[in-house]
Amino acid sequence: MGKWRLKLDLSTTENRLKAFILVCGLLIFIGVATVGAIQITMEPDFCQSCHEMRPEYYTWQVTSHRQFRCTECHIEPGLASLLIHKISAVKEVYLHFTGTYPRPIKMENPIPNNTCKKCHSPGNRQFTVSGDLIIPHDRHDAKGVYCVDCHSGVAHGEIAKRKVTTRIQFLAWNETVAREQTDGKLAKPKMNTCLECHTKRNVTTRCEACHKTIAIPTNHEQEDWWYQHGRLAMKDIDYCNKCHSFSLQTQEGTKVSTRDYVRGNVFCYTCHRKWPQSHTADWKIVHKHSARKDKDGCFICHDQNKPAVNSTATTTYCAKCHGPTVLPGQTTFTGGSNQNGGVQSGKPQGPSSHPSNWRQIHPKYVKEKGTGTGRCFECHDTSNCFRCHTNGGKT
Repeated sequence: MGKWRLKLDLSTTENRLKAFILVCGLLIFIGVATVGAIQITMEPDFCQSCHEMRPEYYTWQVTSHRQFRCTECHIEPGLASLLIHKISAVKEVYLHFTGTYPRPIKMENPIPNNTCKKCHSPGNRQFTVSGDLIIPHDRHDAKGVYCVDCHSGVAHGEIAKRKVTTRIQFLAWNETVAREQTDGKLAKPKMNTCLECHTKRNVTTRCEACHKTIAIPTNHEQEDWWYQHGRLAMKDIDYCNKCHSFSLQTQEGTKVSTRDYVRGNVFCYTCHRKWPQSHTADWKIVHKHSARKDKDGCFICHDQNKPAVNSTATTTYCAKCHGPTVLPGQTTFTGGSNQNGGVQSGKPQGPSSHPSNWRQIHPKYVKEKGTGTGRCFECHDTSNCFRCHTNGGKT
């Protein structure tokens, strides 16, 4: 059987015209097919055809941005940006069919401000700032603050940031689930988001910088408020949170402890990391009296053991001075633990970690070391001895 061969003699005008028409037709077909494919992939329904994007699709459906296509926010303006995005989307196709997409799925880069300003700008829309807030959007924009730094939950309710998609199966998502998981409050920043950003950028955190009217509660004006506010926080941390909101991320329905609240709130720990008024010069000796009454109050700022590197707890912790608990049956003094967890000879441990027979053997230690070298009075006041030694040094 002979082979079909396409022979085209371009030496004649007729054949050259045929070739030209053929090439033009092919280019037109490719162009129309490309435009059609791009148009189809620009539609939100195409996005949700991949099951891993169903959470984003349905949360978009229940927010105010549902009237805009996904691509209007996720692709920067301009033909060049469109083509670059479509080419890079080949990677997403690969991740989909190989099942290697990350969970939760997060954007690699934040949405640029120019994209938001197509709709939200002083020239075409009035900013609707609530309450007495002062928010100069133009100043934030000029300083390079992304719109999504403050409004990250406006279209999808921060489901990726809150890791909601790791707890709910992709195929279970619909509009009902999306409404349950999307809170309108997430479209606006919490107060602590503002405070954290201002602190990092060395911008003022004074109340009047952001609020037109400052209504200070009457109990805040009491002379002993610096001390009493802790007691109120222990009873009702939600009262504090009305004004001093915090950014600690928790699972829905989880009760946040007062300690975690304070350590996760820049407004609180900025002051709590400073030396308190109650900690007088002799605090190292007399703090035991306060600790006996309110140990939970101590642990708002302090940890029992050495805190983690990134912890907002103070660097002074119980075991730093008191050392580890002495093992049962230990009858000799070995010294307290140093900051690195090793034994520091010659430094007595706290009362809770002295050997069980310390009362009987401590005279020998004092006789050998002396109260100065033995550093007894680093923890004990001088009157402590007379609790037992009431007769010229004899019991």
